[in-house]
Formats: sequence, C-alpha cells, structure tokens
Amino acid sequence: MADRHAAEAHDDPEPMPVDETAQRLLNLLFVLNAAVRPLATEEIVSDSDLGYGSGNRASDLRKFRRDREKLEERGVYIAELKTPGSSETEQSAWALDRARTFATGGLVREEDARLLVATIDAHLAVPGSPFEPPLRAIRTKALESLEAVEGELSVEDGATRRDCTARDAITDALWTAFSLRRTIKMRYTDAAGKQSERVIAVYGIFSHESAGYIAALDDASGEVRTFRIDRIARLGALGSPYEIPDGFDARAYLFLPFDLASGPTATAVFTLPAERTEAEVQAITYGRGRAQREADGTWSWTVEARDVNAAAAFALSHAHDGMRPQGPAPLVDAWRAHIERTVAAHAS
Repeated sequence: MADRHAAEAHDDPEPMPVDETAQRLLNLLFVLNAAVRPLATEEIVSDSDLGYGSGNRASDLRKFRRDREKLEERGVYIAELKTPGSSETEQSAWALDRARTFATGGLVREEDARLLVATIDAHLAVPGSPFEPPLRAIRTKALESLEAVEGELSVEDGATRRDCTARDAITDALWTAFSLRRTIKMRYTDAAGKQSERVIAVYGIFSHESAGYIAALDDASGEVRTFRIDRIARLGALGSPYEIPDGFDARAYLFLPFDLASGPTATAVFTLPAERTEAEVQAITYGRGRAQREADGTWSWTVEARDVNAAAAFALSHAHDGMRPQGPAPLVDAWRAHIERTVAAHAS
C-alpha cells in the first residue's frame, strides 16, 4: 500500500514554487534584448508583466535597482542613458549593454569561419528571409574571428557589425517565443496606422516579397492572423506556454495581397485554363483555398478575400496564366475597372 501511494505521489508531483525574482530577471533581460529603443524608467517599473507595477513606485524602483545589480553579477549589463544636457531630475532610459554583455568570437577555426561566411552569403542572396537578422549576426561573428587572424573585416562588414537594428531584435525575440512555445505581448501598427496591444502565440514564421511575417493566434480576435514583422513596435515579456494544434498548416496563412484588409471576408472564385498543371496551380495560389478540376478540365479556385480590389488586381497580375474572376459580382466589377484603367493608361 505504501509503495502504491509512493508511486501515485511520484506520478503526480507537487508543482515547484515559482522563483519570482528569477522570473523577473529573465523577463527584464528578454524585454531589453528585444526592445527597438531604450526603455524609460517609468515604462519598466510600471509594467506588471515584467514583475513590477505594484502601485508603490518607490518599491518598484528599488526592486529594479536590485535586479540590475543581480544581472550584473551574472555578466549582464544594463546601461543607463540620458540625453546630453538633461537635468538630474529627468527620467533615464535603459538598454542592454551588448558590448559588455555578449562575448566575442575566437572559438571558430579559420577554415570553418570561411565556410560559414560563404554558406550564409549564398542564403542571403535571396532577399526577404526572416532568417536574415540572426544569419547576419552569425556572419559578423565569423568575420570577427577572421579579422583577429589577418585583419580581413571590411568597412562594410564593420558597419553591419555595428548596426544592431530594431528588426534584428524583434525577429530574434519572435524566434525565441516560437521556439519555447510561449505567448508574447506585442504593440502592433496595422496598415491604416492604428496601434493596438495584443498577446499572440506564434504558430509560424515566413517571408513574402522581401518582408517577414508571422502566423499567430491573436487574443484580440481569438483567430490565427498574419502579422507583418516590421509593423511590430515593441514586444513584452514571455507569457504562458501553448501548443500548436495538430494539423496546423502554415501554408494556409502565406501572405496574399488581399489578406490583410480589415472587415469581413468574401468568397472569391477564379478559373484557370485546363492546360495548367496541378503544380502550376499550387504555385499560383500558394496552396491557399481550394483548387479543383471541373468536368471540362478547367480549374476552379475558391479562396477567402478581405480586399476585393486587391483580389481583382491579383487576378490581373496572373492574367497571362489564364486566371479570370467568376464571382462575387463586386470582384468581377473591380476586375473590369482595373482593365479599363490599364487600357486608358496605355492609350494615353
């Protein structure tokens, strides 16, 4: 009996207590590493997601000071920044001191560094990959190791090393959240310039036409949405764990020009000629929606569109492939209007 109880206790262990200080230190490091700009004192000490925001500002300031000291003991340095000429009473801003915090190279052999740089250069020849920021950072480290050997770092490479862009930090943080399967808070600016705060669970990261995107479950809508990475203004601390649903296919969220408008969707129907192969249809439609052969051999493609005008323009861009819109009526009308404007422009 005792053995059975012991086994049951082993199968269902008591949850370990959360170390609030350790969690706060990790949150602070993560947010500063992902920040696109230095964060003001008030932004930090009022943020309950970080572990501050208790309502007692003096207490939160002391806690923040102790946390900086604890991080410094562990080799993580947070720099205090003030505008030149500012008074003592003006608020400071804080940023991760990357030069002191992150170690430099020296662990990679010369031949390995050369091979690594060549491989990365071949990958970067294709623009628009969301892998670009971390790859450029790795490339710079490899070049630094070569510079130590023979002074090979060029002026352009040196500029790349110094240019730790906001996009790099944002993309790195998104990859971290995605890899750990942890939600993350973000401040996002949509195509109309409207800002919003939302919590997302990243399901996939991809690129399209030289821009990076994420497919993420959005708490504001309760739906999986596509977000453009360069419209993310700020990321917060990592949140709760999540799982990507079985059967989730990121191809369903690959970006098309008519995907990102606000408002309800319309079911758009297009046709493609019979001579198009299945592979060609998949390439044209990005595997989105439902494509099927009809009785006469032609293809019918049905897909949800948020912007009818953009869907019409997309069809016109594939007119040489034989694509034609069939419905709804506003889509066909927009298609005809696009053709009339194109003809008028060429006639003039």
